[in-house]
Amino acid sequence: MTSQPQSSSPAWLISQRWDIAILVLIIVIGAALRATGIPHGIGFHPDERHMVMVTESLTRQGMNPRSFAYGSFSFYMAWAFAQMLKPFWAFAGTYDGLFYSGRTFCTLMGTVAIGLTYYLGILLYRRSAVGLIAALLMALNVFHLQLSRYFTSDIPLTTLCLISIIALVKAHQKGTLWSFLVFGICTGLATATKISSVFLASPLFVVVGLALIKEWPKNDSTKRILKMLSIIIGGFVLCGLALFLTYWKGHPRIMGYRVAQQAFLVPLAVPFLAGISILLRKHSKALSKLFACFAVGVLVFTLAEPYALLDFDTFVRHTREQTSMVRGMWRPPYTIQYEKTVPYFYHLKQMLWYTMGWPAFTLVALGVVAAALRVVIDLLDKVLRRELVSKSLSAEMIPLVFVAVFFLATGYFQVKFPRYLLPLYPMLFIFAASIFASMFRAPTAKLQTSSGDGIRRESDKLVRSTPLLAPVDLSGTAPFVDSAPGGDTVEVAVTTEQSVSKSDTPSDS
Repeated sequence: MTSQPQSSSPAWLISQRWDIAILVLIIVIGAALRATGIPHGIGFHPDERHMVMVTESLTRQGMNPRSFAYGSFSFYMAWAFAQMLKPFWAFAGTYDGLFYSGRTFCTLMGTVAIGLTYYLGILLYRRSAVGLIAALLMALNVFHLQLSRYFTSDIPLTTLCLISIIALVKAHQKGTLWSFLVFGICTGLATATKISSVFLASPLFVVVGLALIKEWPKNDSTKRILKMLSIIIGGFVLCGLALFLTYWKGHPRIMGYRVAQQAFLVPLAVPFLAGISILLRKHSKALSKLFACFAVGVLVFTLAEPYALLDFDTFVRHTREQTSMVRGMWRPPYTIQYEKTVPYFYHLKQMLWYTMGWPAFTLVALGVVAAALRVVIDLLDKVLRRELVSKSLSAEMIPLVFVAVFFLATGYFQVKFPRYLLPLYPMLFIFAASIFASMFRAPTAKLQTSSGDGIRRESDKLVRSTPLLAPVDLSGTAPFVDSAPGGDTVEVAVTTEQSVSKSDTPSDS
């Protein structure tokens, strides 16, 4: 499942060694900017105070946070981080010290996101310039920088969503089971961090749907469908039967908690999802990987947030409270500021003037529009040519689908905290970097005659004729033949960013 022709190596801005050195410098600058602000404003952020109080209440004997406005994963990571520091720094385990422990954890996660942004950029566009520009935008973005200095769930959620998108891009390009499993692991952790990460399922279904189109047989499809349906339905029926037998003689207790049926169904489904995945391997590899992803994701969520199931009533009550708040059905005093604000446009205004600034926002807007047009044109072209079965869509559509679904769902909320959209920033900066890098393409043409004389000329005509919406991947060499005076054959090779690829042949896995 290859999204676009992949070259053996990306197009380096200078050279591989120098580009990696520039990336390291960007990461160091980003880490320094974040680390220097860790002691600033301790206790000013209300959500941070809440998270510190919840983390302080955790003990080895009682790990129930008893608060599910945020996922438990951030609490557990900050608590574990503090426990590791306590032998060397006893202050780390105190109430005040947990601010530093939690902020250090978020600073590390925010710094990791800078490097991951570079990796996703180079994975999508095969150009180091795109990755470096996107990483620089992430490192210097004041909003991401500010939130990296607070112990909240937004920075861990952003980094986990970013890893999930990277894994899904790899899954689309190569179709390996390992990529789907990594996506399931990171999505499970992201869901245990904040429930809004469920929107990661949207690009997953798109990727699996495209894979199903590719592997669909020309004949015997009815018989195959019936077999797959029988396996899936049979697996769910057996899971329901197991749930009935478990609760036949009463509710079981786990660690002293009386577990509700709806909650126990979550971990109980893991072996049945895995079994469905194994049985589907002979009929549909795409569906097999989908159910394997589900099994791993559910298992990781259960381990990362166990008390969402053990203390299910509290989890449901707090989740409903937060859902009612963001929809405007319950309006605590700190949400009155969003009264009569316009959905979607309020978030765009915040990005334009505060969280990004108008220069970066302009690039982001142009990059998103250009990426959307490329994906739509690519889709229509393959549908009209009936090549959707034989050729894959651009991997750009994966982060684009996630951005669109997440923004459409979250931007409509009555409560519009700008940090709700932070998971989209790495992808938005990558789109901005792609449009910025495309403005400065400067291919040169080298002419080599059969007699061995070298003539170099500027390819201004080529540059002027290059459309803005052309694919950004120019890491390969595009040879063509022209006629030289006197009948000699001239080979012209267009190279980009001083890099010539060895291969530009699509490799479908």
